[in-house]
Amino acid sequence: MIVKEKLSDFKELFEQAQKLIEDVKADSYEPYKNHYQAREILEILEKEIEKAICQLENDQKEDKLILQAILGYVQKDIGKISMFVDETNVAESYFEKSLQLLEPEKHDTKTILCYVDVLNQFGILFSKLSDVEKSKKYLLNAEEAVNEFKELSKDPLTIFDIFGTEDEIEKGKGNESLEKIITLTYFYLAQVYGQLGDLETSAKYCHLTLKRQLELKDYDPIEWALNSATLSQFYFGKNMLKQSRHLLAASSFMIANYAADLEQKEMSEDQRAAENERLKHRTADIDLCFSKYCIYILKTSIQRLLQEEEEDSTSLALFQLNDSCEKFPLELDFYERQVTDTYILTFDDAKITFLNAQSYLNKAKEYYSLENEASQYARIIQDYASLYKHLAFFEDDASTQAKLHKRRADQLEAVKKELNPTFYMNICRELIFELGLTYSDMLDIKCDKLKFEEVNPYALNKINTLCHKSIEKFQEFINTYKDKKTNEIPKTLDIDDYQAIACAHFNLGRLFYKIITPDKRMQLEWTQKSLNDYKIFIDYCEQYKEVAERMKGEKGVTQSMIELLPHKIKKLMDEISQ
Repeated sequence: MIVKEKLSDFKELFEQAQKLIEDVKADSYEPYKNHYQAREILEILEKEIEKAICQLENDQKEDKLILQAILGYVQKDIGKISMFVDETNVAESYFEKSLQLLEPEKHDTKTILCYVDVLNQFGILFSKLSDVEKSKKYLLNAEEAVNEFKELSKDPLTIFDIFGTEDEIEKGKGNESLEKIITLTYFYLAQVYGQLGDLETSAKYCHLTLKRQLELKDYDPIEWALNSATLSQFYFGKNMLKQSRHLLAASSFMIANYAADLEQKEMSEDQRAAENERLKHRTADIDLCFSKYCIYILKTSIQRLLQEEEEDSTSLALFQLNDSCEKFPLELDFYERQVTDTYILTFDDAKITFLNAQSYLNKAKEYYSLENEASQYARIIQDYASLYKHLAFFEDDASTQAKLHKRRADQLEAVKKELNPTFYMNICRELIFELGLTYSDMLDIKCDKLKFEEVNPYALNKINTLCHKSIEKFQEFINTYKDKKTNEIPKTLDIDDYQAIACAHFNLGRLFYKIITPDKRMQLEWTQKSLNDYKIFIDYCEQYKEVAERMKGEKGVTQSMIELLPHKIKKLMDEISQ
């Protein structure tokens, strides 16, 4: 057997290096000072172990395996330090040395923990180097190695178990370490699959990571809750509402329990203030996730009802996805009852979901105020506005519909007045465009109502007022893109911007044509403006094929109007000349 004193010396050096790494304090002049010192110690230890291995006799196989296992840890840690200080080539070299050393005995109780951790480190390294496929390969190898080891029904040993005698082995510690390491593997796989665009597999590993963290009691409650709520956004996007609601309920459960525990914890006033601030911040984020879930249910329920009316079986297939829910070991019934996990059919159900979403937004707005978080505050107001829009769909009474859209407009107008376009141009554009759509929706309600009522000057004036309000917003939206010197739209915008501008022109074409006036000359002017905007829309479709592809329906309507409007214009001109 290896001389106990030699192992004791190796352990002392190893612990000395670990202490330096763990006790790192930021130093603006030498930020990596402790890491470099730790690496120097580990490099000395590496040479000492290699020397000890060379001195072994051929029949000392067990001693050799012990030393190789320790050497694997040392090389892996040198690699981790090198990666931390951005010496990626050195890191890769040491990880490779450790991997080659451990590979032949990777399923041994002494080597499995280090072997899997090295594969994880390779996964992190290649992810940092943007070689995501290579990163995935190493992480999947780590998952496979753990599964194979578990089939052997053996207990892994930690590095400190290896340093000690059989009597000094800490029972259960090795299995606990293995479970934590493979949990990290799943966490990294979730990130890698996300980078590769395979969101379903990424979500699967995210959920598995959260579940394992619970089982191992190895998590930060606030971060766990936020990750659970964030993951819910993926699942409701796939119409897996039970899964999404379960994740949201789990996040609320975790936050509520942590808030109660926090009051009992002993800490300094500064620590408590910082932790309370973090709790408020993340609770607001979770409330926003809940509100997004409610808004999605309202929006998707409307899509379902519209598709059912059209009897479009192809589109309906979208909503028939499997919603199998792997549950967390938590008591979540109370929290799950807070929101529905089914689609909405009636106004009464829509109102309940509307009020739930409004409550979550109100709580989030207590943290994200206009004064300290203007961007997020504006997003919250946009969500308020969308709630009124969706609720109006379920309302049968036209007057009440119009009032809901009016509240939607008031919300958007109020926040737009508070934002400086110089600093918040993108959000201001969104608000302006949404206001154009809101006034247009109100216009459509008034026009539909007019079909069943006696025409009167008040109703006609209301229609024209809404037309002009909507026109004003869409023109303002287009003007935000124009170069101040040339008054032209730049040629360097993103395709999404060109699509939005084209859409604004399409709406302008439609709105100018809806203005009602008995004056033939004014009719001619509005009709000509309608034709001009429709032509500009077609110009964008011809110039940008992606815009044409995205707006096929609008393009078909526009082409029909471009054929119709010249005849309308000629007729008006003839009537005026007579």
